[in-house]
Amino acid sequence: MKKILMAALLLAPALALPAGAVTDDGVTVGSRSGVSFGGRGSYFKPKNAADGNWSGGAQLRLHMGPIWALEGSGDIRQDRFGGTTVDVIPVQASLLAYLLPGKVVSPYLLAGAGWYYTHVRDANDSTYHRFGPHAGGGLQAFLNKHWSIDGSARHIWLSSYRSQDAANPLGRDIDASGWMATAALNYHF
Repeated sequence: MKKILMAALLLAPALALPAGAVTDDGVTVGSRSGVSFGGRGSYFKPKNAADGNWSGGAQLRLHMGPIWALEGSGDIRQDRFGGTTVDVIPVQASLLAYLLPGKVVSPYLLAGAGWYYTHVRDANDSTYHRFGPHAGGGLQAFLNKHWSIDGSARHIWLSSYRSQDAANPLGRDIDASGWMATAALNYHF
């Protein structure tokens, strides 16, 4: 809950921006056609874990007008469970629908699927290629004609993977479903 509150506080200044702002040269600031690219931080918490962890990544969006966008994203994450280290590279594709198209601040809904390269470093040193859907929502705020910030939260449904270490010599299944929060700074071309 603290993480959600922190994300909300980071986005709060963006809510003070006027809706449908126009620059001096007559260009509307807000969602529009084009491409945006940005770096992002993400926080992932598996369903049965006590805590989640932070990681970094990037996202590329193809804005197909003021309402629809396609997003491709990738992150690099490392989880530790006792004597097991798990490296995960989630690559996600999402469809975004902006609820207040053309506004400086707009909430959006998202849904998509991802491929999760998972390398489990334990007694067996296993690699998994998992796929799973995700759904959620977010908020995007334009700072000016070329820059925006956004934050999202999504639930991810994933299959379990197997781990075996000194604490669990017979092995255990780790449920990898959970929720993910992101915050990004984007440049719009």
